[in-house]
Amino acid sequence: MTSHADTRRRGSRSKRRVANGGDAMTSIMNGRERPLADKQRASSAEILDAASRAFARRGYSATSIDDIADELGCTKGRIYHYFRSKGDVFMAIHHRAMTWALDAVAPAAERGDLSAAERLRLIVKGHVTHMVEHSSYMSPAEFVNEINLAREGRSKDASVDEIFGMRRRFEAYFEQVIADGITSGEFRKCDAKLTAKAILGATNWMSVWFQVGSSADTPKRRAAIAEEFSAFAVAGMLAH
Repeated sequence: MTSHADTRRRGSRSKRRVANGGDAMTSIMNGRERPLADKQRASSAEILDAASRAFARRGYSATSIDDIADELGCTKGRIYHYFRSKGDVFMAIHHRAMTWALDAVAPAAERGDLSAAERLRLIVKGHVTHMVEHSSYMSPAEFVNEINLAREGRSKDASVDEIFGMRRRFEAYFEQVIADGITSGEFRKCDAKLTAKAILGATNWMSVWFQVGSSADTPKRRAAIAEEFSAFAVAGMLAH
């Protein structure tokens, strides 16, 4: 089992990598390794926003660069200025989504002054909130099997490995909090890894049923969903 200290160190390394320009828009776009200027970063973010909406509606295979350009209202040339292929765009969306996901749970998961139950409540709440706020990114990010399609015949092993590494670090936060709760006696005995997957499976399914922008989508409703999911997760873990 991963130690709490190891999980915290991995999260810190992830944050440093993003802060140093090692994010999707630096390491994936056009194979560049140098940081982007602010104007370039803003333009590429607009492309990713539009692409995430297109992928969320159609899936990877059915979405073309033309579809992304139509979504953004630009020419294909603007997209190709920043990304070499549709696969690169898809990888960048995954990377951005996982960066946000880690940022949503790491601060609470790494707090040593809180009980395991409180940490679990906070990380579930943070993840649910993140799922809603970045819903268009999270839908494509759930299509794990489509990452292999995004390779498009070229070696993207480093990018794929990084994304899967981020996913493993994300799950490890949940596993460690659950394991800490079992050790402290707060939580019932269980398989921490399987239980973490069950909790994440429930929250990640929001990308299917939650309709952003519908009449039911209000700040109050979003807050209520986050509270309900977090309370459900904690209640299911408490030792009786």
